[in-house]
Amino acid sequence: MNLTIYRGTNEIGGNCIEIESGNSRILLDCGIPLEAISTKNFNISDYKIDIKANYDAVFVTHAHPDHYGLLALLTDETPIYGSVDTCELLKNIAPLTTKFQTKNLNLKVLDKTVQVGEFLVTPHSIDHSIAGACAFEIFCKNKTILYTGDIRFHGRCKGKNKALISNVKNVDYLIMEGTTISRVGQEKVFEDDLISLFEDEFKKDKLPLVQVSAQNIDRFVTIYKACLKSKKTLVIDPYSCYVLELYGKNNKNIPQFSWNNIRVYRANNSITNVLETNGFLKKYMKKEISANEIQKYPHKFVLKGNFDINNLCFSKFKNEELNIIFSMWKGYLDRPSYLDKYKDVTTYIHTSGHSTVGDLQQFVDNIRPKAIIPIHTECKDKYKALFNSNIIEIMDNETIYL
Repeated sequence: MNLTIYRGTNEIGGNCIEIESGNSRILLDCGIPLEAISTKNFNISDYKIDIKANYDAVFVTHAHPDHYGLLALLTDETPIYGSVDTCELLKNIAPLTTKFQTKNLNLKVLDKTVQVGEFLVTPHSIDHSIAGACAFEIFCKNKTILYTGDIRFHGRCKGKNKALISNVKNVDYLIMEGTTISRVGQEKVFEDDLISLFEDEFKKDKLPLVQVSAQNIDRFVTIYKACLKSKKTLVIDPYSCYVLELYGKNNKNIPQFSWNNIRVYRANNSITNVLETNGFLKKYMKKEISANEIQKYPHKFVLKGNFDINNLCFSKFKNEELNIIFSMWKGYLDRPSYLDKYKDVTTYIHTSGHSTVGDLQQFVDNIRPKAIIPIHTECKDKYKALFNSNIIEIMDNETIYL
């Protein structure tokens, strides 16, 4: 087999890995660099990589743009495999929120081993900050490759990783992310630990405004539970309603707009307009809340931030009347965007979507791969000192024989 990593060996994000054997070629992820996600004058050609046009299949670990953002470079006929949640997000959510074309993808749900040419590819559900994340086990020529995608061991789905460790044997090559490699000694904060932190903030005599991704379903559940404990009503936008409804198809424990303690503020934006055109908005607006009601009874509510809700808060309330809570990666605050007014954050409550170094070390000790190939990291040179395995460092666009 030949393995080429087109992007991701020297940066966090932008993963794109090709494996070739005989006449069979597959791609593992096809992502765009993180810097492109917030670029205003975006052009996909600016980030084009030297991948081939035709593949037997592409396997997407999860629906974050740094893992799928360049799929439009492929032909419309190329099979794109992912979990049911990943396919739902790429089909229904990504076209609403990103610049990356996903409407015409040939999406296929992968829930068991599939044979593509000479390759046997098995998905393994894992824990990450988005639903439906998978690692992929690739078997070919009597060799086994395990690609982690983005993985962590402190979310609510951490039990899935135990199944991964139990089910994958005799790994020859572990292609492993290293987002946190530079953070040796980093404290591990479990998702459930955040509930009490949010509850304490929600009980303060201020209107909580929480900036969080609706697609981070673990965090949404955390915030919803904290609202219940603090007897507050969570105010969300129509886009969040839509995301929750899609997730709820496969998990009846996901909060829905119709549940108690949830109200909907009609954010006036392009996404709301699309949802209205598609017939979704009318049912969401049965739980509508007005700006006047929020202003009149601010002590009753917790607001999930977005552009429109942020403008409402910053125009109708004094800064000292708001409890601004940022619950995303801090790096987003360094980029010009609608988050500018969050730069002076009152409170930061978050836990990473990526493993601590200690958990990665334990993972490697359990998997016992013959070799590790670093990806999704700025610190591949640190792997040798941290992991008890042979480390194969390669560069973007370099091809190695396996």
